[in-house]
Amino acid sequence: MKKILLLVAVLLSSITAFGQAKKPVIMVVPSETWCVRNGYVMEVDDMGTKTIAPDYDRAFLENSEIKVMVSAMADFMAKEGFPIQSLEFELKRLKQESAEMSLMTGKYEGGYISETPIERLRRSAKVDIVLNLDYNIHKMGPKKQIEYTLDAVDAYTSKIISGNQGTSSEVPSTASNVSVLQESVLSFKDNFIFGLDNYFRDLFKNGREITVTLFKYDTCPIDFQEEFEINGMYAELGDIIDLWFSENAVEGRYTMESNSANRMRFTQVRIPLYLVNPLNGKETAIDASGFVKSLANLLKRDPYNLTVGITPKGLGEVLITIGDK
Repeated sequence: MKKILLLVAVLLSSITAFGQAKKPVIMVVPSETWCVRNGYVMEVDDMGTKTIAPDYDRAFLENSEIKVMVSAMADFMAKEGFPIQSLEFELKRLKQESAEMSLMTGKYEGGYISETPIERLRRSAKVDIVLNLDYNIHKMGPKKQIEYTLDAVDAYTSKIISGNQGTSSEVPSTASNVSVLQESVLSFKDNFIFGLDNYFRDLFKNGREITVTLFKYDTCPIDFQEEFEINGMYAELGDIIDLWFSENAVEGRYTMESNSANRMRFTQVRIPLYLVNPLNGKETAIDASGFVKSLANLLKRDPYNLTVGITPKGLGEVLITIGDK
């Protein structure tokens, strides 16, 4: 009897912990497909390459329907217990931030790393998952159908986690598009949300993936093949950095994609979702730039004494420069 009671207690505690697990922070955005189809795009310079990116500001300003649809989908997910970041609020905040940054000048001369609007949005909002919403209305006389796609994308890796697409039943043309969309989502809601929760729990266990690229400026007096004495042994700087990743990545899981005198690149680097902030002792969410701060601090100290810069490119990718910032 005691064994049975003990087993019940363990099961109850496991269920309680499962229910109290943190849920991913979500942001709902119009999909790039929707933005292109409706003409809400802009040309951006992504590190010298001209690309097309969604123009969310203009979409929200000129198209009241997409604004309502995105808000309704966000409210729908909020009722399921997911923390929500408002796209509209973040757009306003980014506009103010951009105006303030335009008055600032860099600390040192040198190159800069640009971000696309979606990368900047994901980084500043600190979201875990982006829900890309696309819909198209087909009118058939007095009736209509809504063709929809809802994709859940990891904000760090841009990998699709879960998705669903389909077409609503025929409804009167006067029916609310929001209500038709919500009714359609209800048909696959349970599997969709289970997929999100399952993915996030896997991240808790195995860490999330990021990419880290290191390179040197031509003004840097050393490169990644420079040798340093560590614990009575000599090792190249690149090997020392590689060792840091093996000791700090979750279960030592990462891939060294390239390694040369001037550039190193690490992909599939598994990092924890949360770390204790040494400044206040509180657990906080961590992104790629936060994860590599201790590496940067290491390279700034003896015996390396390097000038180190950290430039985030979205949440899941960061560039580290040595020799300048």
